[in-house]
Amino acid sequence: MGTTTMGVKLDDATRERIKMAASRIDRTPHWLIKQAIFSYLDKLENSDTLPELPALFVGAANESEEPVAPQDEPHQPFLEFAEQILPQSVSRAAITAAWRRPETDAVSMLMEQARLSPPVAEQAHKLAYQLAEKLRNQKSASGRAGMVQGLLQEFSLSSQEGVALMCLAEALLRIPDKATRDALIRDKISNGNWQSHIGRSPSLFVNAATWGLLFTGRLVSTHNEANLSRSLNRIIGKSGEPLIRKGVDMAMRLMGEQFVTGETIAQALANARKLEEKGFRYSYDMLGEAALTAADAQAYMVSYQQAIHAIGKASNGRGIYEGPGISIKLSALHPRYSRAQYDRVMEELYPRLKSLTLLARQYDIGLNIDAEEADRLEISLDLLEKLCFEPELAGWNGIGFVIQAYQKRCPLVIDYLVDLASRSRRRLMIRLVKGAYWDSEIKRAQMEGLEGYPVYTRKVYTDVSYLACAKKLLAVPNLIYPQFATHNAHTLAAIYHLAGQNYYPGQYEFQCLHGMGEPLYEQVTGKVADGKLNRPCRIYAPVGTHETLLAYLVRRLLENGANTSFVNRIADATLPLDELVADPVEAVEKLAQQEGQAGIPHPKIPLPRDLYGEGRINSAGLDLANEHRLASLSSALLSNAMQKWQAKPVLEQPVADGEMTPVINPAEPKDIVGWGREATESEVEQALQNAVN
Repeated sequence: MGTTTMGVKLDDATRERIKMAASRIDRTPHWLIKQAIFSYLDKLENSDTLPELPALFVGAANESEEPVAPQDEPHQPFLEFAEQILPQSVSRAAITAAWRRPETDAVSMLMEQARLSPPVAEQAHKLAYQLAEKLRNQKSASGRAGMVQGLLQEFSLSSQEGVALMCLAEALLRIPDKATRDALIRDKISNGNWQSHIGRSPSLFVNAATWGLLFTGRLVSTHNEANLSRSLNRIIGKSGEPLIRKGVDMAMRLMGEQFVTGETIAQALANARKLEEKGFRYSYDMLGEAALTAADAQAYMVSYQQAIHAIGKASNGRGIYEGPGISIKLSALHPRYSRAQYDRVMEELYPRLKSLTLLARQYDIGLNIDAEEADRLEISLDLLEKLCFEPELAGWNGIGFVIQAYQKRCPLVIDYLVDLASRSRRRLMIRLVKGAYWDSEIKRAQMEGLEGYPVYTRKVYTDVSYLACAKKLLAVPNLIYPQFATHNAHTLAAIYHLAGQNYYPGQYEFQCLHGMGEPLYEQVTGKVADGKLNRPCRIYAPVGTHETLLAYLVRRLLENGANTSFVNRIADATLPLDELVADPVEAVEKLAQQEGQAGIPHPKIPLPRDLYGEGRINSAGLDLANEHRLASLSSALLSNAMQKWQAKPVLEQPVADGEMTPVINPAEPKDIVGWGREATESEVEQALQNAVN
């Protein structure tokens, strides 16, 4: 979609009026003019009555026909940038405004929205307790999920070994050469006290992993032990560490396979049949991180196309709610998926998204647009809106979108999505997740010196947000098909009772991660006669090879291996079940009583500006994905563009006027930034004398 510049001549008075009006709302004149044009066009296209039009036509007949002499206007170097500032609707402006709002403001608003009525709270607690008790009492946790739970509990992120393991997993993903990998293994593995884990866990998988890591740990750490011969040390030095590197790589693959359904979509579909027979559904995701090149994006596009064909054939006409679906990552479809490349994203990425969605419609399988980093949320909403108004997709309810409860904008995003569904006359599938990029969101805000965090700094605030958002989704069943992705027994139980007992197919569904949530949802999915809750659960099933799974594995272990995670805490027999299934609203109220206010940020996570404590203030950055910040920046650039700066020697004595030369903006030769004059030899001499005397 190309763009063009259309200009109109304005008298100085009108120009000043527009400029003043724009400054009052902290926007640029171009933004205001653009909004006015869109508003007027809407009225014209809707055939609204416009009383000013006749007057305009009458006035036009009486206008002087004298040609207007062209005038040289001063060059505006930032005009093109100003024209790229996107006009926002009221609902979209509200989303942007909430991006980094203080947690005290956000949480206090959420508390009442998330609060359960006393009867529902009591029912939810009772059901959550039953689910958690049964889950904990599964003495022989069999299958992949049990293995992973045991692993997370044994190699907790709070232990030295757990941190070393996670560092190793993430680092191995990024290290291409063997020598550096070996050096890393020597550094990380030799210090891990793996032996302390042996015999503590009933899971065979954890002990097997422990023995393997212990074996390599002994080899690496005993290079210089006196009881080993020098020859053995030489052998280990020559060939031991590459073998250890392979061993650790294999151990990481073994762990990762617990989270991956199959290496190919055909394998994944075959492996899914067992649980599908029990009533589970699947949403497949082709593993891989963001595309870095056009070739990467094309490869992902082909992978998604092949997957949709395979899933569509396997669906066999079951439809978007009963059959399998697919999740796609927009960053995989374009190497420059960011606000800075907005036009390219709309021109190059959008046709790929539309093509995949039309293919999914052909098979009538659901297609979900996955959530990613916070700075990509609003551009993904623009893509979604455009998709929803495609004539070829009219009346089809298979378009899905993922929202993250840990983002402060989430409730407002729901308001926008409800409005979008209403305007586009469809029912949107909305998957509500807690969010998997928390650590990177915190780190990015700190590195860039932004005014706040886009996410909550306390896990319990995210739990409150999740309940508040779940209520909003359940309130509009005609416009939203809610998909609740959670492994938390209390969250599950609360939603079960909030939705009511009169469940009907297509009302809503639960979701869980493959390798994480099956033991919990085996109590939920199935007939009431079999002691189940008769509610559907869709398993989010990653598909990919060993080479693509490590980044996903690290995210899953960081997310669920944390000490605040339900998956981790359920395996801790020392933690009382009542505490495990506590109502998050009550937990926040207790915190508020202790701290004097609801929503106080985590005490160990200072705001980015306070990152260095009392020593110094962190340098402030600018969020170039935020439309409000871009509008303010554009306004400031335009207002200062006409200022012509002068640079000339400054001495204690008066300096003579000399010839000034223009200083040209190297990025825009037409832009004269100002005028400058070099110092003469006598002025340099005078400056030196002034410095000495």
